[in-house]
Amino acid sequence: MKEAEKCLDSQLWHACAGSMVQMPPVNSKVFYFPQGHSEHASGNVDFRNCPRVPAYVPCRVSTVKFMADPETDEVFAKIRLVPITRNEDSFDDDAAVGISASENQDKPASFAKTLTQSDANNVQTILAKDVHGETWKFRHIYRGTPRRHLLTTGWSTFVNHKKLVAGDSIVFMRAESGDLCVGIRRAKRGTGGGPEMPTGWNPAGGNSVMPYGGFSAFLREDESKLSRNTNGYTNGNWIGRGRVKAEEVIEAATLAANGTL
Repeated sequence: MKEAEKCLDSQLWHACAGSMVQMPPVNSKVFYFPQGHSEHASGNVDFRNCPRVPAYVPCRVSTVKFMADPETDEVFAKIRLVPITRNEDSFDDDAAVGISASENQDKPASFAKTLTQSDANNVQTILAKDVHGETWKFRHIYRGTPRRHLLTTGWSTFVNHKKLVAGDSIVFMRAESGDLCVGIRRAKRGTGGGPEMPTGWNPAGGNSVMPYGGFSAFLREDESKLSRNTNGYTNGNWIGRGRVKAEEVIEAATLAANGTL
């Protein structure tokens, strides 16, 4: 399948991502931070062999692709940025704040109704599509003491296939096409952790314009503490720093430093 065919409906993507997540709209202006990018890498990111990498690069958003991990259903986005040249407009105009511009985007229309016993007295068959377009069939009933809404037949298969655990959230949304969609919002398994890995971001080495610090330094200290307290493990699972490949960070930072898409 082509990458374009794997893109999600933006409304379903945002429903799965949660209300705290905001994305910059196309043509908005943003800053790209190579150091921040490296903190999401799953391995060591060494900038020492790169050209002079600035601490941040002003860019314009070219494209945004809303996607989902084929293994975990966790949503992520691929953003293409175009570095802004000195001849372009400065960041002093209204377009500089990309997040605020998204407030004008259409929000999905929805409504809620509390079901009465007569509304849900009968068994219902629910067909829902996940983020990959696969249809899942559930049976919905209203029973128990006290009475409550339950998904029975088909639910265990869905839970096992998606490897759901307590704390994960299930998101249901009615798409514009009329299809009922189901997404997953994974519970946080930990904040960083793992052994502290040097990124090679060394201002003294001459490969960056200015040192990083502030929040980045705070995160590194917090991760170091968590690593010492848990030996890098939580509930038997190793906690990685991120899922971005180190070579992808190097490529992005190099292209940004050279003013390339």
